[in-house]
Amino acid sequence: MLVRVNHIHESENKVSVTLLDIDDLGSVVPMKDLVLNVLPYDDSIIDILKTSNHVMIFTEDINNNPTTIISAINLTDEELNNEKERMIKAANKDKNSKSVKES
Repeated sequence: MLVRVNHIHESENKVSVTLLDIDDLGSVVPMKDLVLNVLPYDDSIIDILKTSNHVMIFTEDINNNPTTIISAINLTDEELNNEKERMIKAANKDKNSKSVKES
């Protein structure tokens, strides 16, 4: 999941994040706010969350509900921009293939 970190509650091992999506035009769109658990005693995840605005997180799902962050990867502005460009290209490619099929 691509998220923006809003607040870290270290004493509770929780983090408030906003789930993000990238639309066909490359805009980062907030989807919903989540409060997720962080593995206790895993300072590496907390450190990544503290130093990053945008993060790719991987969660453990319980009953199809993401509840605990098990891994996090810092996403630099450059990497986020590259991801936006990939989404725009994919959307354009999809539109072009639909146009050819309709012809």
